[in-house]
Amino acid sequence: MIPLPPHLLYLLTFISSLIISLVSIPQIIEISAKKKLFDLPDNERKLHQRIVPNLGGIGIFFAYITTTALFIQPVTFAQWNYITAASLLLFLTGIMDDLVSLSPSKKFLAQFMAATILTAVADIRITSLHGILGVYDLTKTYSIAFSIIGTIFITNAFNLIDGIDGLASSIALLCTFSLGVCLGASGNAGGACLAFSLMGAILGFLRYNISPAKIFMGDTGSLLIGFTISCLCILFVRSFNEAAPIAEIVHSPASALVVCLSILFVPVFDSFRVFATRTIKGGSPFKADRTHLHHYLLDLGFTHTRTVTILLTANILIITLSLLTQDFNPNIGILSILLLSFGLFAILYFMRKNRIENNKLPFITPATTQKTKKASTTKTSQTSATTVSSSGILTPSDSFNN
Repeated sequence: MIPLPPHLLYLLTFISSLIISLVSIPQIIEISAKKKLFDLPDNERKLHQRIVPNLGGIGIFFAYITTTALFIQPVTFAQWNYITAASLLLFLTGIMDDLVSLSPSKKFLAQFMAATILTAVADIRITSLHGILGVYDLTKTYSIAFSIIGTIFITNAFNLIDGIDGLASSIALLCTFSLGVCLGASGNAGGACLAFSLMGAILGFLRYNISPAKIFMGDTGSLLIGFTISCLCILFVRSFNEAAPIAEIVHSPASALVVCLSILFVPVFDSFRVFATRTIKGGSPFKADRTHLHHYLLDLGFTHTRTVTILLTANILIITLSLLTQDFNPNIGILSILLLSFGLFAILYFMRKNRIENNKLPFITPATTQKTKKASTTKTSQTSATTVSSSGILTPSDSFNN
């Protein structure tokens, strides 16, 4: 392959992935309609009241993996084959879960294996916390353990925020763009290509995921996206170069770590808060409820699109704050982010509480007694209840349309 200037390489990677995604997603919608592969509303974690295909992750993975194979040179980015192997493992896990529903233990095992490949085999791991909580260099054992836990947490965080139309894909778009720019300005061409390839795939998918969504990414997409973004964060922190152009924006390795945390603000803060709240109340941290940030905003009467806009704006605000405080001790930067995050959440919490007390909370459908299966190709009742609209949206013809 003829060497290309970095900026042209990133642009071609993004455009190629975008085109592949835009072409493949409508085909997946059509095939899902014919084969009755869709996500059914369950009135618990799933808020949609329509029958919608949930295999959009296939299109994201296909566009992402094709363009990285075309434009990344393994000679200059030796870890690419390991990242691809781990991504393929999560892709297969996600598609099996979207079609037949896997147990949490099997999904966790796949995530653990993928994170181990990334950290222990590819050696993509956090080696220092740069003074955060007084911790600097990590031993190899602690480095691998910390990186595996962090990768699994971020992977699941993106899976958990995929609750309303366009949210996970919009947040992922912001993350991949930010990290792509940071990696490119750090001189890490391979990592930047990964970021811009995934960005193009997500943008093509988002075209059909904006409310009202014609397709969902499913676990196939959310696991891949969460894992890849966690990988990009580690690559940026490890490849930070004070002599590179990125140093004009991000001033030190410690700042790079704090900026990565701010880029991941919505999924990380929301998942950590929800897990902690559920555990304190004595429940399972994995049991579905209506305590995510997007639930709070929807309960205040905001639409899916407005909710996504608000959370994106909050995320950009947090990133800006991290850049403004980066020249201080990194603990001060993280404390500032946490204070602003909890401050914004407190406003949201009391607004929702006041709405409940005034009996103005929108009606919430009670949870069904049994959780509906994600995909089915055998039940004749589902077959007769499904029609395809001219816009490509799968819509039910009976009780699901309440």
